[in-house]
Formats: sequence, C-alpha cells, structure tokens
Amino acid sequence: MSLIKPDFSELLTVLERKSPSRPVLFEFYMNDTVYDAVVGPSEIPRGDEDFTQRMKMTLAFHHLGYDYATLLPPQPLFFPELREHHEGQRTYSLNEGSHIDSWETFRAYPWPDYSDIDYRYLGRVATHLPEGMKLIPSGPGGVEEIVISLTGYENLCYMIVDDEDLVDALFEAVGSRLVKYYSEVATFDSVGACLSNDDWGFNTQTLLSPEHMARWLIPWHEKIAKAIHDANKPALLHTCGNVYPVFNWITDNYEGKHSYEDSILPVEKAWETYHDEIAILGGIDVNYMIMEPRENIYDRAFALLEKTATLGSYALGTGNSVPDYLPNDRYFAMLKAAWDLRGIQVKMVQ
Repeated sequence: MSLIKPDFSELLTVLERKSPSRPVLFEFYMNDTVYDAVVGPSEIPRGDEDFTQRMKMTLAFHHLGYDYATLLPPQPLFFPELREHHEGQRTYSLNEGSHIDSWETFRAYPWPDYSDIDYRYLGRVATHLPEGMKLIPSGPGGVEEIVISLTGYENLCYMIVDDEDLVDALFEAVGSRLVKYYSEVATFDSVGACLSNDDWGFNTQTLLSPEHMARWLIPWHEKIAKAIHDANKPALLHTCGNVYPVFNWITDNYEGKHSYEDSILPVEKAWETYHDEIAILGGIDVNYMIMEPRENIYDRAFALLEKTATLGSYALGTGNSVPDYLPNDRYFAMLKAAWDLRGIQVKMVQ
C-alpha cells in the first residue's frame, strides 16, 4: 500500500474544531479480520502474544491511513467480571453482573491493583510506532459501565434507593482507579490524546437519571478529563446511547465525542448541531454499513467529508467500531472516500 505519511497534528486540528488540510480518519478499534487483511506476519516485530497483537493493530491503523493507533491497557488493569460467560453469544443482559450487592460482596471483590502500574507495554509499542503517529490509550471500560458490570443494572437501581453509601463506594473504587490510570498514561510523549470509553445510554434515554449522573458519574469524568488535560493532551469520550439531554457535560470536559447512531441522531445532524462545541468523531452508522451496498456507503462518506471540509471539526469513521460481522469490503468502501479525497492509491483488500 502507498499511503501519505501519518501526521497526528491533522487530528489535533480536528480536535481544535478547525479544518484539517486533508480528510482525517477516526476509529475506536477494528477486528482481526481487518488487521489480518492489511498486515502481513513478516511486518510484525517479534515478541510475545500480547505485543504481537498490539503491533498488528497499530500497523493496521497505519496502513489504512490513520494518524494514530488506539491502545488498550494490559489485562491486570481490567476489573474482573464474575458474570456468567456465554461462549459465542454477542449480547448479554445488563442485569447479569450482579456479584456486588452488599458491603460484604464489595469487600470480597478482587479489586485490581492500580498502585504501581507497569507501562512497559506502552513503551514497547511506542518504540515501533511509525513516524508521525501517536498512541491514543483507552480505558479498561468506563466508570458507569464498569460499575454496572459489577452490580447488574437493575441491582444498581435498587442500591441507589436502598444504600447510597454503597453506591458512593462503588463509584469511588472504580473512578479513583481510572483517574490514576489516565493521569499517568497521558504523560508519555508517544501519547497524543486519551480516550475515555463509557457507555451512558439506551436509544431513548440515559441509563441513569441526570440527577444521579450529576451525583455519581459526572464528577469522575471531570476528574478524568482534568487528569488528561493536566498533561496537555486532548480528552476524547466514546459513549453510546441517547446522551443529548446531558450533552453539555460532554462538551464541558471533552474535545471530541465518538459513537453515533442513525436511530438516535444521524452524524450529519450531530455535526450541524454541535461541531462548534466539540469535534465529531466517526458516525457512519454500523447498521447502515451492514445493510447498504458499498456504493451508498462510499457516497455517504464522501458527502460527509465534503460537507464538513470548510468548517472542519470532523473525522470520518463508523458510528461505533468495526465488528467482525461487518464485511471488510463495506468498511473499506467508507475509507475509500477519504483515500480518494487524499489522492491515495490503496490496493483494495477483502
């Protein structure tokens, strides 16, 4: 593949709500069918399985024209989910994670140790980072979604009524760890921005009421964003659902917002409404990309890039991520709109 040199400053321009010199791409993550299609085994530096997977993902971002690569934290930083696992099942009930339902189970939970985080995984990837690229670390989940994974959604709602002190403790236990993580990871020179990934809503409303969010959730996002900003890095938020009733909390703390659905607010309308307050990242609805022919995907992406070219504040991508059930040719059809406008000749892969 012949691609222009990555330049993270182009994404920074988008995050400053300005117009980049050429189309910019943004994605949370893809999947192995994409990574394997664009990265040859011989390209990947030798290392253990974790390093190999991280480098394959990083090189895929590079080959496809991104100016950065996302980076997940290592497994020890994830909060153990004790819910039942269903092999091969793509969805599960938010009520399944009902392990913590009392002070006894709260104290017995195996909380991950964030006292001395080993960041060697980041340094190893940074050593092989293509010139011009930066890393965008994400979290092991977000404050609200981790709490819900530990309590179950309905159980958390009961706790809010029955034991507010336990809810306080849960959000403190999760939020304080994530603040520490972002305050440290944001300081690395190879890190260009940080992504706080936390799903806040259903299709019709937020998971918690605005009043409950104001008490338990938003203060932790304010601290996360501040920790990132203290390192002079932009803070980005990935959140799904209908969060527009509380959108001011997002624009007050984050430079870019990712995840859009046509059934809630199409990305074109989101850009028209909010581009002067926050950068709009991604947005081509995943269901649309699955259902529509490649020609329609290309045309919509091309039109969106033309629409946003003058005022900027936009980076092209899917509405959420690239799942393995989205055919590669549809994903590449979206990218081709940006490639064509950038004058990049890329061999299409299937």
